[in-house]
Amino acid sequence: MASHMSTDDLEDRLRMEFVDDARDRLELMNATLVDRVKGQRSDVETIGVLRLEAHNFKGMGTSFGYPTVSLVAHRLEDYLSGLKRLDEKQLVDAQIFIDRISELVDRAEQPLLAETNRIIRALPVRYEFQVTDVDVRNVEIMLVTPSKVVAKKLGTELAACGFRTMTVTDPIESISLAVRVPPDMVIASMVMDGLSGLDLIRGLRAMSVTQHVPMALLTSLNLDHPSLKEIPYGVSVIRVGEHFGDDFAAVVAKHNLG
Repeated sequence: MASHMSTDDLEDRLRMEFVDDARDRLELMNATLVDRVKGQRSDVETIGVLRLEAHNFKGMGTSFGYPTVSLVAHRLEDYLSGLKRLDEKQLVDAQIFIDRISELVDRAEQPLLAETNRIIRALPVRYEFQVTDVDVRNVEIMLVTPSKVVAKKLGTELAACGFRTMTVTDPIESISLAVRVPPDMVIASMVMDGLSGLDLIRGLRAMSVTQHVPMALLTSLNLDHPSLKEIPYGVSVIRVGEHFGDDFAAVVAKHNLG
């Protein structure tokens, strides 16, 4: 007759299986980078492997009790988004992401909030320009929008202003991420499926860990639209389109982010 495992035993077994699987995936990622350096893999193949495994780690980490692994993997996925070629710096950056995931997988105890924040903020960021051309700020903005077009456009504009940007397409997921690594600012689309930007901001402002984070709603509505009258006090409005630059500059000045 099969023995019954306790809940603790089952959790330990699942964690061990995750660690074994994670090490195999990390070995593949490391080998892929080595092959790329040797010229045995193309940039497209290398990026494809890294993106797939980053996506896998993003989903697996939190499920098996390694939430910081998911956070690092999410940042790697953001880093690789839209990337077509790998230069020497990007290869080094990719190795840093892999090393951080490996260190977290091998830790007996997962980092607490303060250390998690330091780990995440020390990760590489990819800019679409020479960093010498822009004053890069140590300011992280969480952009919550389901639109890939909006995310790409605004992410590029924010990066051009020297800000680190983390893009999240799911408003529910953004709550978990904001609590684990509170950003310096949250910008959320007004209209989203499942949870509106307005409700998301209300929720974040109700939690002690994020209540003081500057927040803004991203909208195509005019400032006198009735829907905007429901916005909580202190929350800014950033209009998309021709007004974006001026509205965003006003928010940066208001919260002294620049």
